[in-house]
Amino acid sequence: MTNRRKFLRDASLLAVTGSCAATSDIFATSVSAQVNSAVGLQVASPERKSDNDVPVRDDSYSVCWLGNAGWWLRIGQVNILIDPDVEQGRTRKTLEGIPDDCLSKADAVLITHEHGDHFNRSTVKQLIQESSCRFILPASCRQAAMQTGIPTNRIIPAHHLKPIELFGDRSTVTPIPAIHGGIAGAVYKRYNAADCGYLISMMGINLFHPGDTVLLEEHYDLPTIDILMISPTEHNTNIHQSLILIEKLNPRFIFPQHRDTYYVTDDNSFWTHAYYKELGEALDESFKSRYHVVKQGEEFIIR
Repeated sequence: MTNRRKFLRDASLLAVTGSCAATSDIFATSVSAQVNSAVGLQVASPERKSDNDVPVRDDSYSVCWLGNAGWWLRIGQVNILIDPDVEQGRTRKTLEGIPDDCLSKADAVLITHEHGDHFNRSTVKQLIQESSCRFILPASCRQAAMQTGIPTNRIIPAHHLKPIELFGDRSTVTPIPAIHGGIAGAVYKRYNAADCGYLISMMGINLFHPGDTVLLEEHYDLPTIDILMISPTEHNTNIHQSLILIEKLNPRFIFPQHRDTYYVTDDNSFWTHAYYKELGEALDESFKSRYHVVKQGEEFIIR
């Protein structure tokens, strides 16, 4: 059985009724275990080419910031989105720079939790229509998934510390626990314990996107991290916790996020304003050259 046929067979286990009403059932552990055993999601995207129309190397790796905590990972011929929000809402400053084709090329979309700046309903509806991507999301996104009409056969449940094999047995996505913070760094009173971050291991590179979370002991147990997305906001790892995490993980590339995306007000500054400049200044000299503040829509070449 080919990898693609095996993945489609296992993913079909999700579509018990063929309707979104069954979405809540797919987060059951027994079904998740079956889906998590699926391997080899085949990439439908055509051969990717650079701006000079030159075919991209199969071992290429780049990250593109889509604003807030959103990223487009281009890994060889694979396109992965994390927490994409490309809606020009009233609170969004601008969509300038974001590539027009970032949604249509998506092969997999990873969502960390159901807040609108991470699970953006409008963006998800576009993804459903414009791509054939699979959605990896935790049980905390169950209701949002139903409301936006994600087909059950396109959902892969995310369970903490249970690796999901996607693009072959050497490519895994592992959901990492996340505990959402709130004002002044306190744990958010309505946090959902199912929320997660993601450890993405592909092409011999480990990337960690923590989602919205305060610093956790689980972060100390992570393997060697090459690429770290960090959120130095009041409701996430602020400056102090970010410094601790960076020192502990010793990543080769550090990208501050959750910044410069929405209009800041007194009421929302605890999550819209990031202290990324202060974090950069506080970093040990050995980390300063690894700290990259990219523009919205900018593609940063890892290799």
